[in-house]
Amino acid sequence: MKNKRPSISVVIPTLNEEKYLSRCLESFTKQTYKNFETIISDGHSTDNTVNIAKKYKATVVINPHPTIPSARQKGVEASSGEIIIGADADTYYPSTHIEYIVEDFLKDQHIVAVVGGARFPAHPWWIHLGWKTVYSISALLSKVGIVGYFPAFNFSFRKDAFDKIGGYNTYIDYGGDELDLRNRLEKAGKIIYDPRLSPLSSNRRTKVGFFRFVFKEGLIDYYLSYVLAKIFKRPIITGKPVR
Repeated sequence: MKNKRPSISVVIPTLNEEKYLSRCLESFTKQTYKNFETIISDGHSTDNTVNIAKKYKATVVINPHPTIPSARQKGVEASSGEIIIGADADTYYPSTHIEYIVEDFLKDQHIVAVVGGARFPAHPWWIHLGWKTVYSISALLSKVGIVGYFPAFNFSFRKDAFDKIGGYNTYIDYGGDELDLRNRLEKAGKIIYDPRLSPLSSNRRTKVGFFRFVFKEGLIDYYLSYVLAKIFKRPIITGKPVR
């Protein structure tokens, strides 16, 4: 990447996110790196989501399909940036988030993606401790060249590499914007884990309780759904448009 100030597109999928979106977009107004656009890929929200997005001068595109990967795909297609930054509406990003990502990409032209972990509220304790452990392990694995788990809302990639592999496999609901894209991008170049990238997400997914979150939404809805979709090339277990 010859451009020392590459253009960035932040892509955020939304569906009725008025409770969270303002905080997320406000965090992007405070970024130290300014050469970026924000794309909201909205799934026909019926609340104030689109108006909030327009208030923050974000570009809004409508996604007619019900999955998160399809929403992210639609957002990328509408983007103009050299680097795509995946984000979520319920997540707050530190002011240096984009700057650190750009620094990482400029280190090596063979880097096709930059990933990181996340922080969660202290309560409930099990989600805070659980994800802290997962991302700590991912950071350790990265030291020996292994890319562990990371969230789609902290996944950035070069748009040309993304286009080269054909974008998201939108028929994969759970994991389509994380595991599947990671596995295919790894064949196109280097993926690095930056421990400095640690946005603050919400705990809304934990309201279902520990056992449902771990066993139903984690093992069955996420991992089993991912495996089945890869095998049959179509969604077998589908989830909510925004989780």
